[in-house]
Amino acid sequence: PKSSPWADTLADLNACCRCKHVKSAQYDHFADIAANEQRPGAERLFRAMAFAQRLQENNCSSAIVHLGGSYTPPGKIVIFSGTTDSNLERSIGYERRNYDERGGADIRRAMECGNRYAARMLARASAGDQRNIVLLERCRQDAGLGADTMRFAVCPVCGNLYAAEHADYFCPHCMTDGERFIRFE
Repeated sequence: PKSSPWADTLADLNACCRCKHVKSAQYDHFADIAANEQRPGAERLFRAMAFAQRLQENNCSSAIVHLGGSYTPPGKIVIFSGTTDSNLERSIGYERRNYDERGGADIRRAMECGNRYAARMLARASAGDQRNIVLLERCRQDAGLGADTMRFAVCPVCGNLYAAEHADYFCPHCMTDGERFIRFE
């Protein structure tokens, strides 16, 4: 049988799924650490990020299946420990490195193959990574103030994550009604 015309795109989607799976497990673990340290803002952020990562993993894996491929989540995941502050730093560094390394090459490959569906899934995942960086940096800055003002909303369809005070009336990615957003408050 011929190979899929979207072999590179399927590989990019698979890599994205695996990354999202690992990050969701890591963020759940970081949320538990934040809860033990009584850092509710950081705990909510890590729980919201883990939830958004799982939704995005599901969306990318659905795209893989839709395009004729298959996805198997990674079997073994290395979980890091540390304080909430060190986990915030580690997460910011990881998100930045991951975002910078890709540089949109996966989205560009999907578009060059004419696969707008896969490009849209990868663009959503990439936008989510960029938003995570901003939210993590904000959480790190707010930690020094001792304020517990961080609330989050996640689109249940595409995994778009917002600071709750900036949530739109609808998701700009998938047009889901904002009243359906899952709140982490």
